[in-house]
Amino acid sequence: MNTLPALQQQFQDYLLDTQPSDSAPPFASAIAEQCGLAASERLAIYHRAYRSRLREALCEVYDKTWSYVGDEMFSDLIDSYIAQHPSGHRNLRWYGGELASHASQFYPDYPFIGELARLEWTLGLAFDAKDTRALTRSDVADIAADAWSELVFALHPSVRIETSAWNCVPLWQAMQAGVDAPAPQQLDAPAYWLVWRLSGQPHFRSLTALEAQALQDIADGLSFGALCNAVCGVAADPDATALSLAGFLQHWLAQEVLVRR
Repeated sequence: MNTLPALQQQFQDYLLDTQPSDSAPPFASAIAEQCGLAASERLAIYHRAYRSRLREALCEVYDKTWSYVGDEMFSDLIDSYIAQHPSGHRNLRWYGGELASHASQFYPDYPFIGELARLEWTLGLAFDAKDTRALTRSDVADIAADAWSELVFALHPSVRIETSAWNCVPLWQAMQAGVDAPAPQQLDAPAYWLVWRLSGQPHFRSLTALEAQALQDIADGLSFGALCNAVCGVAADPDATALSLAGFLQHWLAQEVLVRR
């Protein structure tokens, strides 16, 4: 008689096996027949249902990617993903985190598919990120001028800085609006995007290279003074760059991007 942990392990191994044997597994003798179904038939139902649920989860998370590439290509993509990436999480929400990189390998001639999938996953991460109080203008209004250089901010847990080489954002927006999507197009230069949560919903907006670098410096733990020195020190017009940084700070506070470190 198998112990319960051993039986559970054998059942899990059977579910995760992408191509189980046609013959009944050894532990099938512990499975009772019901409704006229043999143990092997009942186990096969669970084997198919497990993969069906994984497919449903991926279709839900990546519905814009699915809509864009169509049923056949998306089905081939997720079937390959499920075969190569068994779930390692107790929570099905986190299954699919590697689909974007998998898509880049599975469809190397269509790199925009991986970028579109990464955008969808990042928006989901922004929605589910930890709820932390963001800094506001009133929080920094009374800080003395000579203290600003030593201030160290952090990015809100929902914030992500993304870089795209293709027009994945217009593709996503078209799928969101239910209109014809533009043709995939490689950009002349990388585009930078801020993804974050505001008022409980994920948002994104474009970034200049300067603002993207400034946000990355904050993420890396630079003080505000060190950030300004790093950015302005290599700028053609340091005074104009300093004014830009001041404007960025106003936007970050209004859009709930910063928190205390």
